[in-house]
Amino acid sequence: MPAASEAAISKNQEGVLRNALDSLLVTFDGELEARYREHAHRRARDLISHSVYLLGLLYLVVVLPVMLLVDTAEMVAWRNYGVYPIAVSLLALWCSTRLSWLTAHTIGVMYLALGIALAGTLLGAIRFHGLFPGQISAFETIYILIIGFSILRLPPRQTLISCLCALAVTLLAALFQQLPLPLLSMLLYFVIPLIICALNGYILDVSARRNFANNLLLESESSQLARWREQAEKDTLRQQQLNLFLERIAGNLTPAQLLERVLGYLIEQIGAKAGAAYTLEEQELVRQASWGLNASASERRKFPQDETLLGAALNQKLLIQQHTVPEGYLDLEVGEGKRKPATLLLWPIHQGEFALGIVEVAGSQPFSDADEALLNELHRPLAFALQSAQRRQQFLSRLDEQDNTAQA
Repeated sequence: MPAASEAAISKNQEGVLRNALDSLLVTFDGELEARYREHAHRRARDLISHSVYLLGLLYLVVVLPVMLLVDTAEMVAWRNYGVYPIAVSLLALWCSTRLSWLTAHTIGVMYLALGIALAGTLLGAIRFHGLFPGQISAFETIYILIIGFSILRLPPRQTLISCLCALAVTLLAALFQQLPLPLLSMLLYFVIPLIICALNGYILDVSARRNFANNLLLESESSQLARWREQAEKDTLRQQQLNLFLERIAGNLTPAQLLERVLGYLIEQIGAKAGAAYTLEEQELVRQASWGLNASASERRKFPQDETLLGAALNQKLLIQQHTVPEGYLDLEVGEGKRKPATLLLWPIHQGEFALGIVEVAGSQPFSDADEALLNELHRPLAFALQSAQRRQQFLSRLDEQDNTAQA
């Protein structure tokens, strides 16, 4: 995609672009106009950077034969108007595209070079009116106008201002040197060519503006389609993860079996390295399942609710990612020994206001926002399944007690 469409556009700007495409001159608002001008300047800067040597070669092809074949006093004087100003302009363009400290000022140098070259040839045409050097300067003036408006395709308004400034400087210099102004000849080799080149420049600019607007709209539509496709893929993946989770927790499971499957699921889906799951029983957290615990962590099977990090997280009822893990807490078993986990994810399970338990998992790197979003979405089915498993276990326990009592 062209460099013009690098930045995204808003909905309002999209409407402005579509309205602009329906207008004759394809005008933009302030921000889009600035972006188009930067695009046009970048295009001219790239063109100059790649073609400055070609312009120099064309300059030599035109100038050298004239300098070598015609060696008169007028031709020697003409060099001050039709040779050296253009040479200075080409040198300035080369420096602006090759010297890093001038790169930021390439556009200003470009307009300045256009003005210097045009002022020199125009003044030469006035100075040598009726002579052969004057004819050469007149042709050079037309060539420079064509290059500025049609080849470099600079924004026509700024290019026209640069040409008019060159004309003003030329007239002041002619008055200072007391040179007669050949108005009819100036009309033929400057005014009329300037009008034609400016009109052609505006026509090319309208076409370039349409291309710029279409490219921005195409980029916006492509980005929107890419976002929709990405969101559809995320939704599909999330639904697959949800379906897999529901399959894992289905069935008449005990709380221990249920939480063991939940830990296995978290190890697979979010890259957890170790974890444990607890249920809240009479103000105590009782471990029901574990995965990858080290020896010291395996010993902690039951502890009071209010005396641990888990209890504080359970009271907050929010999914918490703890990046500062206490020393020795849920260390990961690796080949070279134990290693403190990079993060700890605490997942409290509630059914309404009633706390059921909590799941903690450790990872070697922080869990992503997508991982946290997944757990938040899985909370409700897990809470329902865990509450059902606990009630089922309580019911079976009461049946066993009744059977034992009857047998006694």
